[in-house]
Amino acid sequence: MSYALNILIVEDNEASLFALSNYLRAEGYNITEAKDFKSAAKILDDIKKIHFIDVIITDLKLPDGSGIEILKIVKSKNFDIDVLITTGFSSVKTAVEAIKSGAYDYITKPINLEELDIILKRIVSKRNLLSEINELKIRLEDKFSFGNLITKSKKMIEIINTAIAVSNTNSTVLIEGESGTGKELLANIIVNSSERKNKPFIKLNCAALSETILESELFGHEKGSFTGADSLHKGRFEVADGGTIFLDEIGEIPLKTQAKILRVLQEKEFERVGGNKTIKVDIRIIAASQDIADKVKKGEFRQDLYYRLNVINLKITPLRERKEDIPLLVNKFTEDFSKEMGKNIKGVNEKVLNILLDYNYPGNIRELKNIIEFMVAVSANNDIINENILPAYLNDLKYKNNLSNNKNNRNEEHSDNTINSGEDKEDFIKIPFNMHLEDAENLIILKTLLKNSNDKVKTSKTLNIGLKTLYRKLETIKNLKS
Repeated sequence: MSYALNILIVEDNEASLFALSNYLRAEGYNITEAKDFKSAAKILDDIKKIHFIDVIITDLKLPDGSGIEILKIVKSKNFDIDVLITTGFSSVKTAVEAIKSGAYDYITKPINLEELDIILKRIVSKRNLLSEINELKIRLEDKFSFGNLITKSKKMIEIINTAIAVSNTNSTVLIEGESGTGKELLANIIVNSSERKNKPFIKLNCAALSETILESELFGHEKGSFTGADSLHKGRFEVADGGTIFLDEIGEIPLKTQAKILRVLQEKEFERVGGNKTIKVDIRIIAASQDIADKVKKGEFRQDLYYRLNVINLKITPLRERKEDIPLLVNKFTEDFSKEMGKNIKGVNEKVLNILLDYNYPGNIRELKNIIEFMVAVSANNDIINENILPAYLNDLKYKNNLSNNKNNRNEEHSDNTINSGEDKEDFIKIPFNMHLEDAENLIILKTLLKNSNDKVKTSKTLNIGLKTLYRKLETIKNLKS
């Protein structure tokens, strides 16, 4: 027997309890005894003991309760325990009702030991099978999972293998890729595979801060260096000493600050804002950007800094170019959100999966994750997600036309039947006549952000405003809501 069952016997008749316990111990089972409902309930309430119980064999009628009440405790607390009800012939009807309520089986008294043995062996077989399934599932997840970055795409696996291969060097890494592709997750893989994994790993989104705050966050400041600097503040570079710093959206750093970062890369030193003491650091820099090469061409990013950052270049493939990952991600996100929301969603149906496979994901994995979170949230428990609860933009007429065009290699992309973008309802934002100007601006920002799948860089370009301005306005909107 590969799975040694731990059995709790609940029986008020001492002779029956003694005989059954001795028989099952002789068969190789681990036995715990309880003489009444109260003592059984106490065991089920003991977190140290409950993990060592696989099966409960309980009499239907107990002096201070019933086997049904024990069953209810097991079910209410979602314990992984199979409950067997023992009963006299006169109570068989009640025992059958217990099975409908979730009991594994019932057996009549006097207990036929051969019959009991068959039932227990059936439970052992079931648990062995579940154990094998779980082990295979873990192996499958391990095969396609690199930390929280899940993929079976050959391109992505090559990128990840390269990241792991260079993890123990001190070379600077530049991770490029569209918003939502998992640049930070790849940075995590590099750090967790490196000799610096137990040292500080500091992260900073460079686009979210103004120039003054950004310099203070990166290099720190001395007490009294500017208004509000009431104490000495160590910057991220100093805190990361001995470890790694991840600079996300590094392309948004102002030119003046870029020069200071170049010095850190070249000399491994800097001064705090308002200070003159040179601080030496041993850090590795991992940077991430969407379009840094374009910024270099436009003169918005220093070429010499770009070359220093771009020693090892890892370009993450967008989701639309690795659609073999979509089923894996759908399963993972469905399972995660199902657990988080206390539901038991069983997956998505074939039509939903086909729609998700055909979509191009401008917001990449982050957008897919948002779609699954929405569908799990509005789905009923124990349900399979169907196409009726897809987000509206996946079901509108324009998108359906695009699906058709994709399947026909876009041969009819400009046909008369295609809806013009000017007629698409999602190209318009309805603003009430009496809405205040500030409220209208906030509405436009939020709607545009939603349309762009929460891609702030794309939204700032769409609205023709600076990325820092967008972050500042979003922070204002957030404060207004709270």
